[in-house]
Amino acid sequence: MSAPDGEPVLRIGARDVARYSDGQDMAGTLSPRPYLHPVTTLDGVGLTEILPEDHTHHYGVSNAVVEVNGTMFWGGKSYVHPTGYEMLDNHGRQVPLSTESGDHGISQRLQWVDGAGSHVLTEDRGILADLLPEQEVWALRWHSRLHADGGANLTIGSPATRGRVGAGYGGLFWRLSGEDVPTVATVADSTDPLGNPTSPWLLLVQDRSTGPVSLLLGQPREAILPWFVRTSGYVGAGPAVAWDTERVIPAGGHLDLHLWAVLADRALSTTEATTLYERLEQLA
Repeated sequence: MSAPDGEPVLRIGARDVARYSDGQDMAGTLSPRPYLHPVTTLDGVGLTEILPEDHTHHYGVSNAVVEVNGTMFWGGKSYVHPTGYEMLDNHGRQVPLSTESGDHGISQRLQWVDGAGSHVLTEDRGILADLLPEQEVWALRWHSRLHADGGANLTIGSPATRGRVGAGYGGLFWRLSGEDVPTVATVADSTDPLGNPTSPWLLLVQDRSTGPVSLLLGQPREAILPWFVRTSGYVGAGPAVAWDTERVIPAGGHLDLHLWAVLADRALSTTEATTLYERLEQLA
């Protein structure tokens, strides 16, 4: 289904739970790209944010790889070792080529281009929404396949691969709203997400003024990337494509990126998180 302005909307029953914008009106320095926002719980509590003052290039849920062959797709400043972050003229753009959508899914092909409009890669993207009635929650699944179809290898980097230790962010990324309330992060078999960055799931729980909410993020067990997690200063998380070393997609090859989520209008326990993660595996 589409909104009156033509943007695809994901629905669970009679509820709009996510809107998908093409992002082409974003400022060039933000690395324009399609994104999901708002994304809400079944009770309508928003769990995404765009254009936050602390990081104006954070846009809801998006595929925000930091750097591909020198072109920035995360947005904002680039890390330059050892001096720090600088605004460079290196921003790319993700351009939709075709889009199909319905109440429970969006399928899209995109071209990633550099600042001069030259082809970098092609992405095939699928986004699905499912109700999990037995748990009174809904699930979102995002899959992106990046094709190295430009005749050369693709090298994906991050600030960490450029020398900033611990800053291996970049990839499918969820900017969570509610940074003004405490956020408790838990991963499987650990209470410290940074102590176990390769868990299959990550649970973020917030106590909002309207009541507790939870965002459970997951990845397929056979394709786990380290979690980049922030709960102080801002709240955001996602699987990191280039955690501490560059990742190369050989010419003619591809890379699959996955991000699963469950949105709940209550505080989920670790036991519930494990059960819901297994449910996500069944959906996949």
